[in-house]
Amino acid sequence: MVKYIVRPAIAGDHDLIYTLKAESIRPYVEKIWGWDEKFQQKDFDSDFASVEYFSVIEIDGKFIGFLQCYFESPYLDVAEIHLLSEYRGKGIGSDILLSLQNDCLIKKRTMRIGCFKENHRAKSLYQKLGFIQTEETNTHYILQYPY
Repeated sequence: MVKYIVRPAIAGDHDLIYTLKAESIRPYVEKIWGWDEKFQQKDFDSDFASVEYFSVIEIDGKFIGFLQCYFESPYLDVAEIHLLSEYRGKGIGSDILLSLQNDCLIKKRTMRIGCFKENHRAKSLYQKLGFIQTEETNTHYILQYPY
């Protein structure tokens, strides 16, 4: 597997993170609600105001993705995990999620993650990693580990 690092995000990471998030979720959002760029930017800016919940994934100092998670008792919520397309399918996302799972087991926390119902690849990955679907909204599946 390629060697990557995960570091805390800083204000200067805003545009890279937004661009990747928009690229990743746009196809799903367009199908469900339609894409409203102003709304998406405002929503992201509101989330990014809590920059401490964001981490950047890098290889050799190059931005390749990001993670957004926060602890809301009793859950560690993984709100977002996105990689640039050329880094998907290489085990990086799985490795990061497995590391978070191990941390949750040690701290006796439940980890929660969601995905758009149309994102079959993400749901399949999460289930392969031991997540179990526990909820369903009109647009998303919510999965937990451990269950």
